[in-house]
Amino acid sequence: MFTRIPTVLRSQEIIDKAFSKASKVEEPYQPRMEVRIRKEIQDRISSIEGSTVFYLRKMVKKFPSNDALHPFYRNLLDLMFDLDQYKISLSKLDRTASKIEEFSTQKIRQLKYIPVIAEMNKLMREYYGRVASLIGDLDSDLSFLGRCRDFMKLVPEIEQKDPTFIIAGMPNVGKSSFLSRITTATPRIASYPFTTQSIYIGYMERNGARIQVIDTPGILDRPMSDRNTMELNAILALRHIDSIIIFLFDHSVESIYDTESQERLFTEIETTMNKRMIRVQSKLDLSDGKKEKYAISATTGAGIDELVTYMLGLVSGVSDAAR
Repeated sequence: MFTRIPTVLRSQEIIDKAFSKASKVEEPYQPRMEVRIRKEIQDRISSIEGSTVFYLRKMVKKFPSNDALHPFYRNLLDLMFDLDQYKISLSKLDRTASKIEEFSTQKIRQLKYIPVIAEMNKLMREYYGRVASLIGDLDSDLSFLGRCRDFMKLVPEIEQKDPTFIIAGMPNVGKSSFLSRITTATPRIASYPFTTQSIYIGYMERNGARIQVIDTPGILDRPMSDRNTMELNAILALRHIDSIIIFLFDHSVESIYDTESQERLFTEIETTMNKRMIRVQSKLDLSDGKKEKYAISATTGAGIDELVTYMLGLVSGVSDAAR
């Protein structure tokens, strides 16, 4: 979605490109000077109108509207920028495009009744000045939208229509190994805003259905009290993704976290995220027996099929409660 937003030009760049293109317009085959000049000016006005209006409307179309933004993205964007200003800036681009269209039509209509070349050139200068002023007035809005665009391109693109599971748990409990085991290709890596971490997005395809699985190393792996306000709010944006959380417990002999610490994190995430949770024991091959209903080994594959079947049932509405 956000990768389709083109680079946002500044006002002077838009003006320079439009005027440069218009300056190349010529009517060399018209013997009557006043007719030739009139036609050239008309074509230059049309050229400038076409270039500027097309670009401004393209920006409005490529940027998602405030109302169309998914709450996940809206929440992240609101942490960085004023969403009211975002809406206002897009509206100003659209209104300016309409003003340029109206002004161009007005000047082309006036041009038809001007018999003197000097007056035609005067009209052309007035047109250039007015369009440059209109575009120039957008410079702060274009700068703002440019910053929004740069930020948006860093936001992970999460498929909102795909059934989604988010993997959580203490560090080194086997989240990345589990993701690699159940997904079909190398996961996409995306930076997560306001944190130093990235999330990993993989896809599991079973029986013609595609399921999105998100690994959150460094994000949903420690108490929320360890976060600063901006980072905490960015993490809480995950609540807006329709998803089920798979929480991995490491009960193996090599676990560096005791059961109590993992239980506390599980309870905190369950309370904070307000989502369905699945308790899953990882590293079964290194554990002294099965301690959770679902227990897996990403290394040997033990328990994977049973868990995946349960996951498929949940997203198809077949399974009962997740816990």
